Formats: sequence, C-alpha cells, structure tokens
Amino acid sequence: MTTSATESVNESHRPPRTITVSVNNQQVELPERRLTGLDIKQAAIAQGVHIQPNFQLSVKRGNRYEVIGDDDTVTVHPRQEFLAVAPDDNS
Repeated sequence: MTTSATESVNESHRPPRTITVSVNNQQVELPERRLTGLDIKQAAIAQGVHIQPNFQLSVKRGNRYEVIGDDDTVTVHPRQEFLAVAPDDNS
C-alpha cells in the first residue's frame, strides 16, 4: 500500500470531529484543534455570529482575555470562550 493510500484509509476510518466553543456567547463548531485567529473568526461568521473579519479576537484565560492575532495559532478546547469586538473608531 502506498503512503497516500494508507493516509486515505486512516482518514476514512476517523470519525468527523468538531470542537464546540463560544464566540460572543454563541456556539461555534470548529473543524480542527489548531486554528489561527482568522480561522476562528471566519468559522464564527459562517455560522451566523455577527462579527466582521477585522474584529479583534480574544480568548478567555482564567478571569481575563488575551488578544489573538489573525496569524496566531491557537489550540482550541471544548467550551472555550472567545470574544470578538469591533476595532476602535478614532474618528
């Protein structure tokens, strides 16, 4: 069996798995455990969360939120909480 055939057999036996998190108190299903901040925002937008791609994303860690950049990779966990807010308007 070739490597690609082995990989496709393994993938076909692996059940599809999603991780449920919350973004702005709305449940979002994520397809992978390791995603970028932009990936998380795009998944949330696709699932009806009313945010924009330019919003600032943060993840709750204890009693505070840490900002996640669009290119930052995050390992997500079930029931993890994210907050996306509009960028400041200085006009």
